Amino acid sequence: MEVFRKRLRETRENRDKSQRELGKAIGISKSAISYYESGRSIPDIEQIEKMAEFLQVDIFWLLGKEHLSLIHRNGNRVLNISEEDWKILRAIHANPDLFKYLLYHTEQRIAKITRYVRKQN
Repeated sequence: MEVFRKRLRETRENRDKSQRELGKAIGISKSAISYYESGRSIPDIEQIEKMAEFLQVDIFWLLGKEHLSLIHRNGNRVLNISEEDWKILRAIHANPDLFKYLLYHTEQRIAKITRYVRKQN
């Protein structure tokens, strides 16, 4: 839960929310939030869901189950992807021909690649 407590605090602070505001929004005390952020206590899953919703983050990311968070330039949208998916994206980007190939008709082309890979296994 080390990742959770760090991400909870950092996200709350980045959203300019106080412990009191977060606690009030999910129906618990400011001191409970302090305990969660310090690692002295662990919230139940319902509280974690409410926190994620209030802070507008993915619950899995908040729990440390996702490794990367990409924020669009306008700051309104967050995409959480796994480390494995990030490696795939880097490999695609590093290969300009593959990148151009996938840029248009992406779903059809990925389906074609998937069929090919499955035949190889």
